[in-house]
Amino acid sequence: MSEINAKKRLMYLSGEDFYLYCYSIFVILNSLGCCDGKYFRDYRKLAFLIDIIGDGKVIYVLSHSSGEKMDSKDYECLLDSYSNGLTLRSEILKLLFVLEKKGYVILSRGKTQEIDVTLAINNIPGGFLDGNVFTFETKNIEYVSKKFRRLPSLTLDTMLNKIYVENGVRTWG
Repeated sequence: MSEINAKKRLMYLSGEDFYLYCYSIFVILNSLGCCDGKYFRDYRKLAFLIDIIGDGKVIYVLSHSSGEKMDSKDYECLLDSYSNGLTLRSEILKLLFVLEKKGYVILSRGKTQEIDVTLAINNIPGGFLDGNVFTFETKNIEYVSKKFRRLPSLTLDTMLNKIYVENGVRTWG
């Protein structure tokens, strides 16, 4: 129960909580096996995935989407998720530079604008990713990775098309 309370303190301002973003990045990279040299292509995808895995409503909408016209509430939920991801991209890049400086991630220049990222798992404190605090996010990223195969290697456009465009959300930028 103390782990849940610690997480609640983290999420006091979850829209601006860099600790929560940091932990979410660790959970995503670890769950997708992007550790020690296996790179997650294009950091910009992380901003969208952080929003998706932290919001049970988005997971619910994605789990019930079939590519057909969705009701207005579900559409708004996905549109909000997409907008949040766009807003978060530059903050995630800044955070990744700090995490690289601290030795927790390794960044590599990818194609064109892409910056690829891998988790330096040996530099993460022992047992950090084994706890129960981020079970919700871990289950959600595992669900998303099963629904949208090959997440680490997809281009940003392909991922956005699969998650948002195929569900009726028009994307830009």
